[in-house]
Amino acid sequence: MKKFSGLMIGMIVCVMMAWPQAGIAKTKKITIQCAYPETAYVGQSTIFFAKRVKELTKGEVDIKVFWPGQLVKTKEAFESVKTGMIDGYSGSMLYFAGFVPEVNAEWLPFGWSTPQEASDVYEKYGWLELMREATQKHGVRYIAPLGVASMGLITKVPVRTVDDLKGLKIRAVGMEAKIIAALGGSAVAVSGAEQYMALKQGVVDGTDYPFYTIGQYKFYEVCDYITRPALHTPGMVEIIMNDESYKSLSEANQKAIDQAGWETFQRTVKLNEEWDKEAYAVCKEKNVEIIDLTPEALEEFRAKIYPLWDEVAQKSDISKRLVDKLKAYLNDKGVKIQ
Repeated sequence: MKKFSGLMIGMIVCVMMAWPQAGIAKTKKITIQCAYPETAYVGQSTIFFAKRVKELTKGEVDIKVFWPGQLVKTKEAFESVKTGMIDGYSGSMLYFAGFVPEVNAEWLPFGWSTPQEASDVYEKYGWLELMREATQKHGVRYIAPLGVASMGLITKVPVRTVDDLKGLKIRAVGMEAKIIAALGGSAVAVSGAEQYMALKQGVVDGTDYPFYTIGQYKFYEVCDYITRPALHTPGMVEIIMNDESYKSLSEANQKAIDQAGWETFQRTVKLNEEWDKEAYAVCKEKNVEIIDLTPEALEEFRAKIYPLWDEVAQKSDISKRLVDKLKAYLNDKGVKIQ
């Protein structure tokens, strides 16, 4: 009897010792590095995403968000996600257009005119699945896009027509540099942190940047105009994840991550309009003129840009399908494609 009692006690002790271990093992830790500071709009969106994942998975997936450079250099983030060095990345994939040329399609100017239209393109015109197909080739799961507010021309001199851009030096890099060149301006590569002084000293005549920076970066001190519609309304960045890390989760938790990503995107769809309104309020307060292109002028801008759409479409089969879908969307909206 004593032997039996001792055996039972031993079994109970083993179960009690194993119980907390089982609880610990149940939680999957995920590391994501954001390309922007915690206080930035994308930083706050990333925090929201992590919180929603934890809620939707009932704590089974716990995302730890790291900030620029804490784990890897931003320019190395895609390769780090691909190899599994980090589980995920939140930020612009334009840095990695050499690996994923399809990302350039997300930055084609005048593709959509509101955040809700952008949402419709991803959801109803197949863009979300096409972008997932594009990153899947690299062992990367495209979780969701994130809107980063309207992004366009902030200048020292008025830009009311395409001709007004001729001879102007505009700060722009990557895809944005191609856009400025297509419009007849001269793109100048200046880092984000150096823009203010470049504008102040006349190194550049303007920048292609989010409108909310009029206030946040005090561009109202060195620029007197913004031109609407923005080239991107809104611009897009992304949340991506290592595919093996994603597939290591249960099917229910995979769906939870996708849902959290989409909810985060929809949150930015709503907030983008607020961010733009704040920017326009600063313009009014600081006497920065808001130039609204006439329909005729907008058509001139579009005509200059459309050859760039065809150039992007030639980069890959998926790029072509993305551009074709976007053209179909605009056609359905009654927008003439030249």
